[in-house]
Amino acid sequence: MRVYSFKYLNMKEDTMLNILKALGDSHRQNILTLLASQEMGACEIIHAIGLSQPAISHHLKILKQAGLIDSKKEGKNVFYTLNKDGLKEFLNQMNQFLDKLSCFSCSTPKPSLLRQNPNLCKELGYEPEVCETDILERNNR
Repeated sequence: MRVYSFKYLNMKEDTMLNILKALGDSHRQNILTLLASQEMGACEIIHAIGLSQPAISHHLKILKQAGLIDSKKEGKNVFYTLNKDGLKEFLNQMNQFLDKLSCFSCSTPKPSLLRQNPNLCKELGYEPEVCETDILERNNR
């Protein structure tokens, strides 16, 4: 069984995952939205978002490590901006990934091996309940 990942893209897999994790937080999304229209100092971001300085520093660090923002020190102040090149590269890579997914959705997926072999769960070393229980329903209880 082959599992698809970002490995076939030009961008490193860990880079893509770091970006997706960075984008997965609403505070970081808000920071990016602010920086999309102007550069800002940390105090401006703190005031606009309403979080503490340590929390904003944490979010800025994650965004910078993901390559989504840049920082520039001028005198005593640090200014943050959106890294448009990094964001464009991410969007290009994501579009390639989504194109690949849409290609998969055009064809009918292969049936599960479990359909052909009812004992597959046991052969793989799992209790039958693993294959007989809807995991999504069990986890939502």
